[in-house]
Amino acid sequence: MKAGKGESPIKGGGRLIVIDGGFCKAYQPTSGIAGYTLIYSSWYYAIVSHQPFSSKREAVEKDRDVVHEFVKFEEFSNRLKIRDTDNGKELRARVRDLQMLLDAYRSGYIKENHSNT
Repeated sequence: MKAGKGESPIKGGGRLIVIDGGFCKAYQPTSGIAGYTLIYSSWYYAIVSHQPFSSKREAVEKDRDVVHEFVKFEEFSNRLKIRDTDNGKELRARVRDLQMLLDAYRSGYIKENHSNT
């Protein structure tokens, strides 16, 4: 991957995202960057490319910040919510089970146990 020469980490029409490499200084001359971060939120997918960081001393002395480029490459038309995830499905099933248990108790089908066993 040669991001320094304009090569994009997003391949195959967005079906493949190459974010490996770059953090290791040995690869930075080849890649031209210091790696990528893939961001997934409930609103979008984005990728951030990071420029190499030389040292804290140089950053302070030359008033340099960590340089990065943020690119959203897919936005969702509807925000993804917890209920839309696998965990959300499991939570809804647990709520249904608890509701059924509460209904059974309220109807008298399940009796309260007062014994100390």
